[in-house]
Amino acid sequence: MITEFIDGLQQFHFLQNALITAIAIGIVAGAVGCFIILRGMSLMGDAISHAVLPGVALSFILGINFFIGAIVFGLLASILITYIKSNSIIKSDTAIGITFSSFLALGVILIGVAKSSTDLFHILFGNILAVQDQDMWM
Repeated sequence: MITEFIDGLQQFHFLQNALITAIAIGIVAGAVGCFIILRGMSLMGDAISHAVLPGVALSFILGINFFIGAIVFGLLASILITYIKSNSIIKSDTAIGITFSSFLALGVILIGVAKSSTDLFHILFGNILAVQDQDMWM
């Protein structure tokens, strides 16, 4: 079984890209995750990943790069979380949950408005086997 895996890595470039990407993400996510847990923002990674959905959907509707919409809505979600946390007695995880739910709902509404044959929900999960050389360095 291991020999089949090694043979596959030698034969298929997309498997090499997937393995390198998985290792890099594992290292970075582990390091960043420690700091996020210590700051009491354990829900932040999930919230930001779902909060970019309306940005991706809006980018699709407008015909612009998905990355731009994702960055804008990710930053907007971070700002909104900070604003809610600092201007109320709500704890940070609750502020994250409020923002996460609101942005996810907005994303679902925008996907419904888009009425495309492309399933935009795949943006949430991705496909590590589809990682290209230029994607690894982004």
